[in-house]
Amino acid sequence: MADENEQFNAHQADLRGRADSLVRAIFVLAGGSLTVSIGFFSGSSRELLSESLIPILQASWWGLFVSILSLASSLVAIIGRDYAFGERWRQKIDGNRDDAPNSPGWCELLIWILAAAGFACFIFGMVGLAYVASATVSNA
Repeated sequence: MADENEQFNAHQADLRGRADSLVRAIFVLAGGSLTVSIGFFSGSSRELLSESLIPILQASWWGLFVSILSLASSLVAIIGRDYAFGERWRQKIDGNRDDAPNSPGWCELLIWILAAAGFACFIFGMVGLAYVASATVSNA
């Protein structure tokens, strides 16, 4: 049984590490893309943009911004969930609770919704930026 618990804990730690790496990569890519594109298209390169591309560019910026907020919120929800789980577990160990700690379902749903929305907004924002960049190069 201990071996199964160790394997399970190792699996969960690996999964958390992968999720953390993915979120960090999205933070870096979204933040960097947002900063560079705002700097580029707000400066002298503004006249390269056709009027039809401006709404797409703005929507892409919002998509990247919302992805950062949504993924940061999902991390806060994960911390809150894990804290609540640890408190229930501590109460069980102290003998103040008879039931085994179980996962708060609504929190899991919130985490998945925030993470999925953040990832979708990230994809939307990056595709929009790529479209605007390629259309700008074709128009130049």
